[in-house]
Amino acid sequence: MSQYQAGRGSGGRGWYGGFVADGRPSMAAALSDMMRGLASWRIWLTLAMGDVRQKYRGSILGPLWVTISMAAFTVGIGAVYANLFNIDIHAYLPHVAIGMVTWTLITGLVNESCTALIGAEGYLRQMRLPQTVFVYRVVARNAVVLLHHALIIVGVLIWFAVPVSPVDVLLAVLALLLLLVTGYGWGLALACICMRFRDVAQIVATLITGAFFITPVLWKGSFLADGHPALRYNPFYYLVEILRQPLTTGHSDPLHWLVSVFIALSGLLVGLLIFRASRPRVAYWI
Repeated sequence: MSQYQAGRGSGGRGWYGGFVADGRPSMAAALSDMMRGLASWRIWLTLAMGDVRQKYRGSILGPLWVTISMAAFTVGIGAVYANLFNIDIHAYLPHVAIGMVTWTLITGLVNESCTALIGAEGYLRQMRLPQTVFVYRVVARNAVVLLHHALIIVGVLIWFAVPVSPVDVLLAVLALLLLLVTGYGWGLALACICMRFRDVAQIVATLITGAFFITPVLWKGSFLADGHPALRYNPFYYLVEILRQPLTTGHSDPLHWLVSVFIALSGLLVGLLIFRASRPRVAYWI
């Protein structure tokens, strides 16, 4: 008799180590897990902060080393590409800096979500926690790293005296929150899929690498004709622009916001549906 079967009780529920397995998919159980996970913010925030400290343990500057590296890369690539594209560096470097910081956030959310549940195997075996805690952990960890990278944006905007109004800052903050919500929804879906099919994480990493080159991070969308497929059908383009546009141009395209909100809502829906089907089976996939 397996450990799961030995621990079965009434109602089709059973124990797998510290993990409680439900007998069948339930939308109510999935929603409850998401709400309980959100309410357990002290747990996932502590785990996220611990991840950052552990990664840079023994380092004097800690995560600032990554910020310094990105700043050096941004300045170097900005100076070279501005010359190649014959663009004023005062207009181009803020574009690249904000694009790189935003892209780093997006790729961090996507790639790390793939291993959110896989990396939490020890917790799932030994502790009774909502599974979504570990997806919130990924979002929180990347938000903490973003706070360090935000120094690059602030420094570039001040150095080049880019005019930014309080409304622009508010739009940028709202864009950031929308990106985190998007990362949570799609991250929940990826966490469940990659828990079952471990090769998907490598496929996703490859796709993200390719998407970098067709997304206007280091180049401007104006280089292409209006309606070019690399812009129109590229979801990353809209997600990058809602954060970058207010800080560099002083305005936001409503279409970019509409598409980004759709991406976020569809991510929450897809994530919920996949989590509903996967949640009872995670115990067997560990």
